[in-house]
Amino acid sequence: MAEIKVDPVDNHTMVIPETENSAQKPHRTLRVASLDIFRGLTVALMILVDDAGGEWPMIGHAPWHGCNLADFVMPFFLFIVGMAIPLALKRIPSKGKAVEKVVFRTLKLLFWGLLLQGGFSHAPDKLTYGVDMQMIRFCGILQRIAFAYLVVALAEIFLKDAQSNDIAAGYCSVFRLYCWHWLLGACILILYLAMLYGIYVPDWQFAVHDKESADYGRVFTVDCNVRGKLNPPCNAVGYIDREILGINHIYLKPAWRRAKACTENSPYEGPFKNDAPSWCHAPFEPEGILSSISAVLSTIIGVHFGHVLVHLKVSVSMHGPWFSIPGSSMKFFIAGSFRKTEAMDHDGICSPHSRNSSAFYSCYVCVTSGAAALVFSAIYILVDIWGLKYMFVPLKWIGMNAMLVYVMAAEGIFAGFINGWYYEDPHNTLVGFSLELNRL
Repeated sequence: MAEIKVDPVDNHTMVIPETENSAQKPHRTLRVASLDIFRGLTVALMILVDDAGGEWPMIGHAPWHGCNLADFVMPFFLFIVGMAIPLALKRIPSKGKAVEKVVFRTLKLLFWGLLLQGGFSHAPDKLTYGVDMQMIRFCGILQRIAFAYLVVALAEIFLKDAQSNDIAAGYCSVFRLYCWHWLLGACILILYLAMLYGIYVPDWQFAVHDKESADYGRVFTVDCNVRGKLNPPCNAVGYIDREILGINHIYLKPAWRRAKACTENSPYEGPFKNDAPSWCHAPFEPEGILSSISAVLSTIIGVHFGHVLVHLKVSVSMHGPWFSIPGSSMKFFIAGSFRKTEAMDHDGICSPHSRNSSAFYSCYVCVTSGAAALVFSAIYILVDIWGLKYMFVPLKWIGMNAMLVYVMAAEGIFAGFINGWYYEDPHNTLVGFSLELNRL
């Protein structure tokens, strides 16, 4: 997929001077292997948390507030998309061809997103296919990546003439050189916060459409009549999705179903409490409209680090001021960890209450983007500077074939293969053995 599955011909390659007199010689290109490996690592993490998150909730998505391992996967994808954009578009001189390529990849992502997460393959392990158009899910992982990629790639294309090609000396020179990108990010942040805190959320009703639920067909009412709340039932993120997408077209089994208010087994899944609030039964779209607007910020931050790589023109011999990237990543990480919380229901510094993947708060963007940059920095040092490539060959292959791996994971092929080998009894599988160890 776009910037997750990349074309080997023209994506995230860098022009590296051969010598000091390289202006008189043709430039050679060098693929940034660490970006492939980071992408492969993120895809592997996605498979792990999707298949094992239910049994090990400490790595699965947090029910609402908080940030577990699974909550880093989407921001890592968006960050990788951002990093690859300047590296790929640098080699396309024509704006028209660049726009054509961006639009084509966006449409490809939207197609696969609707096919894989829209409900068509609703039970692949039972070979059950087909989608009810009245219940199709419009949003998803690939749709969010497509939206962020489209916005940021077009900004990269059309803001290129507004900046100089020469970078001045100084630690903040890259920030100054691409100030229009950061202005775009500031506008997106202001729009997101204005809608998050300014939209009035009325009471709302829903009917349970999950046929596996004992409450199937039952109608619930959720009391809100508030503005600026960030709790599960009454936030503007969910309200916008219900109004624009329709409540029948959003995710039926959100992570908040595992919240303490909903189930006795929290953070594990389980039957709802008898006195569980009505919103526990409600659908919620974790890749919805308003949260996707905020998610664009993760891609813009990724573009910044892609710009750093382009201008440093580093090679495996590494002569540039590499620590610009770790230094910038620590800024974002610290900004998300210690700035004032956005959650109006809580006071103090940026606590776990404002790091929320479902609503994609800006604190969450800073923390996860900073973490992504730190992980990439470590991989870059190991692979592109120290040359330790062979130990990451499997991850590199996954990263270079990420769309294929993603489709196989979404269709349950990997899970079925791993769990298809057993000894004596079908329950004696690798997954069953690991669950027994977990119970011990």
